[in-house]
Amino acid sequence: MPATVYAVAGGKGGVGKTTTAANLAATLRATGREVVLVDADLAMSNLQGIIGIDHDPTLHDVLAGNADLEDAIVGESADALDAAGRLDVLPGASELDAFAAADPSGITEVVDVLAGRYDVIVLDTASGVSRESAIPIEAADETIVMTTPDRAAVLDAKKTAEFVRGLDCSVAGLVVSRTCQGLTDEEIVETVGVDHLATIPDLDVPGADPLMPYRTLVVRLLIGHEVATDPAAVLDIEPGQTPRITSTLEPTPEKSATTVEVSAPAAGASGGDDVPAETPADGDESVADEEATDDTESEEHEGRFGRFVDAIGR
Repeated sequence: MPATVYAVAGGKGGVGKTTTAANLAATLRATGREVVLVDADLAMSNLQGIIGIDHDPTLHDVLAGNADLEDAIVGESADALDAAGRLDVLPGASELDAFAAADPSGITEVVDVLAGRYDVIVLDTASGVSRESAIPIEAADETIVMTTPDRAAVLDAKKTAEFVRGLDCSVAGLVVSRTCQGLTDEEIVETVGVDHLATIPDLDVPGADPLMPYRTLVVRLLIGHEVATDPAAVLDIEPGQTPRITSTLEPTPEKSATTVEVSAPAAGASGGDDVPAETPADGDESVADEEATDDTESEEHEGRFGRFVDAIGR
């Protein structure tokens, strides 16, 4: 069966499209699905920075005819997690020259190829209504519309929903990211005219669970909008175990990048107790820091990405 393809779209930049796409992909992976997260925002690609990877070649190189798709995919480390499911990433490039060389029409073919390999494809799309945003939306089965409570963003979300429908495509529903003051959820849903899927809370609010909206989002996408007062129970994911793939929503405290440890597990490994670091001799602090930095840089390709995936099993 070909993959289900979700596009995450929004009328304005800064409404949380990339963060939501990344965390949606991670939560879908936590249900045991094989998922690929694609940075289809060709003009303003920033997925690599959001999830903390640095990979080349990219989707832009594939669309320019300069690289094979296989080489552009960042695969989940084989030992990242002893569980079903997988989360791979197809990143984009941030350079303007790369955008100029990439042919956006090739996204359709890329999605067709990926659809035979994965259970789910999550597309982070360009802001606004344009050819660059239309192509991934047309390649998707469902489009999730993002907005903040800001009135201008809400009106742009309404235009985005109308744009999706104008392409004869399906709107899955609306996700509200409460990063600013503005309209209530009820006012937003009434204005945009689509079903409410989830609200991402203000993380400054004490006691807010930033994982819950992504569990809710996944349940409503997979099962239905009116299902589950406790989405974690429906997904068989314990509270706190859904991985968060962004650095701002890191699921568990992680070691400092400059902490030196003896026999520390590699990034993405699970289980085992941390072994305290040996204290360097006087005058050797700079050497220890330099060695730690080298080790961190050598693991950058999997690094944070592997840790977030590994968080599912904690």
